[in-house]
Amino acid sequence: MQRHPYLLALSAAAVLAAAGAACGAGGAQPSGVTASPTVSPTASPAPGRLSEQDRTWLADIHQANLAEVEAGGLAQKKGATKAVRDAGRKLATDHTHLDRKVVATARRLGVSLPSTPAPADTNAADRMRNESGKTFDQDFLSTMISGHEGAIAKTKKQISQGSSPEVVALAKQTLPHLQDHLAMLRKAQSSG
Repeated sequence: MQRHPYLLALSAAAVLAAAGAACGAGGAQPSGVTASPTVSPTASPAPGRLSEQDRTWLADIHQANLAEVEAGGLAQKKGATKAVRDAGRKLATDHTHLDRKVVATARRLGVSLPSTPAPADTNAADRMRNESGKTFDQDFLSTMISGHEGAIAKTKKQISQGSSPEVVALAKQTLPHLQDHLAMLRKAQSSG
């Protein structure tokens, strides 16, 4: 069967146009992260470009961001001390900003993300909603410290074992923020 050169060129042009459109599609930023829908793929990534490590880190850090934004909001409302309220504000702001980058990266790479925090984080938020005063502050700080320690470990693993240059670069940008948050949270815990 002989293929017509015009049809081959037309097919190649269509593939290139679709790939170019997909690369530009990731520029839009979501308006909010707490109601973030599952991110659907806009294009298939190049075969072998993403490892399971890359996909797992994007999903895990997205879920952590959703949890941190929610917990940060609770701390702003329920924190008994200024240090906890301030920490809550910083976590909510920083993790909202970070999650926009995570969602945009996942969309560009065709990675579907969960739409809710991990069940353990949801349970922690439910527990903190029923607490007040010093009990809330202590639980918030210990939960956030543990969460940041875990996120730092996962992010270091992504930096060393990830295969996607784009996802590794995002992890490298994320790590200093997580480390700063951990230091802030430990300081607040030691002063309370």
